[in-house]
Amino acid sequence: MTSLTLAQMRAIDQSKEQLVPAAEKFLKESGVSGIPKKRFGDSQLRNLIAVANETESPAVVTNFVRYQIGRDSRGQTWRFQSGGQSLGERLIEDLSADAGAVREALATVPALEDPLTKQLATMELIRQYLGFASRYLKYLDLERR
Repeated sequence: MTSLTLAQMRAIDQSKEQLVPAAEKFLKESGVSGIPKKRFGDSQLRNLIAVANETESPAVVTNFVRYQIGRDSRGQTWRFQSGGQSLGERLIEDLSADAGAVREALATVPALEDPLTKQLATMELIRQYLGFASRYLKYLDLERR
C-alpha cells in the first residue's frame, strides 16, 4: 500500500498558504456572489467534498463536477458564466494536476515520481482546496441574497 511520506504531508500542509487565497480567488472571479445562495450554497460544495472524501481519484471529482454542470440546464449554478468560463469549468481547471491552484501546490511536494503517490497528493490538495472554498462561500453568504 502506497502512502505519503511525512515530508510530503508537511509540504501539503505548507501549501495551504497558496490554496486558501486560490480558493477565495476562484469564488470571487467565478461570480458566485451573483448567484442566489438558495441556488448555489455551501451544500453544493459539501456534496463535492463528500465525493472527494470517498475516492482517491481526481477523475472521479472532475466527473462529479461535469455531472453537476450537465444538470444545470438553466445556467444558473454550475454553468453560471462570468468572464467567459462557467463556475464548474473554472473549478475543474483549478483542481487539475496539470493546471491551476492544485498543480502549483503539487509542485512544492517532494518525490512524486510514482504515479500513485502523485495521485494521493493531488487528492489531498483537492480536499484541502474544496474545504477552503466551502468555508469562504459561507463567508460570502453575508453579502448574497
